[in-house]
Amino acid sequence: MRRILFLLVLLPQLSFAQEVESPVFNPDFDGDGCYFTNDLIQLLCLFGTCEMENMDADPGFHPYFMADSCYSAFDLLPFLALFETCTGAEMPWTCGDPMVHEDMVYGTMDWAGECWFMDNLNGTSYANGDLIDAVLPSEEWPLLSTGATVIYGEGEGACTELSPLDACDEQIAQSEFGRLYNGYAVADARGLCPSGWHVSSDADWDALETTLVEMGYAGQEGMALKASEGWYNSGNGSDILGFTAVPGGYRFKNNGLFLDAGASSYFWTSTDSGGELWYRYLNNGNVDVGRYSGDMRGGFSVRCVQD
Repeated sequence: MRRILFLLVLLPQLSFAQEVESPVFNPDFDGDGCYFTNDLIQLLCLFGTCEMENMDADPGFHPYFMADSCYSAFDLLPFLALFETCTGAEMPWTCGDPMVHEDMVYGTMDWAGECWFMDNLNGTSYANGDLIDAVLPSEEWPLLSTGATVIYGEGEGACTELSPLDACDEQIAQSEFGRLYNGYAVADARGLCPSGWHVSSDADWDALETTLVEMGYAGQEGMALKASEGWYNSGNGSDILGFTAVPGGYRFKNNGLFLDAGASSYFWTSTDSGGELWYRYLNNGNVDVGRYSGDMRGGFSVRCVQD
């Protein structure tokens, strides 16, 4: 990153006369006909590397402005000139493409015939743009009867964790685990997920687990879903689907404490269970997936599924 910033400072001094311009400059990494954030991120990730042109993209893909087969400032500046433009009709979004929501990029993947986020939700607004209340004081959390969100360890509430990371550091927790939401936020009619998506339902999870059973993981569905690193005491999973369930812990309904980061994942579903909501539970010591009914005051993680 320091090298990129240094080169950006020097950009006004660079002369493009030093190389021969590629006649087919087309840095459309994702092949959607447009030059946007997804393309920029991939270009920056490859910055300083060479001979990477042969990638999975549409015909005509040529990411080098200068014919040197290396990603450098000579490619970045002309890309920025193309930013937010398209070469033709924009290709429709399909599952597997990144999903941008509230300026955050989520991977997507088809599991069991449904399109899921590959990351925990990290948003601070409902689908209509209204802000979700951010409730930090631990003494206020148990008293809520409306939607709220928080980052693990945020505020002055007591925080414990078993993570190899410093999970009580809110910046680390947000980056690794996303945000926690109470059940009232999940049940709110405004919707937590982007328009066209919903909080994963009990049926969505059933379908996902059935797929794992059919793949030979009966009784070991949790092992197949858990991330391959970051779990306490040898609790890592195989992450065979790329679901990457991270041990984001939870916020306790009774006193607002942050508990179990590194040792457990709690995922709300949107399905009612007699005034509560069903949720799924993964633990470092278990290989299966638990299904339980949870008090709406609990603070759990959320995954989105396309409608």
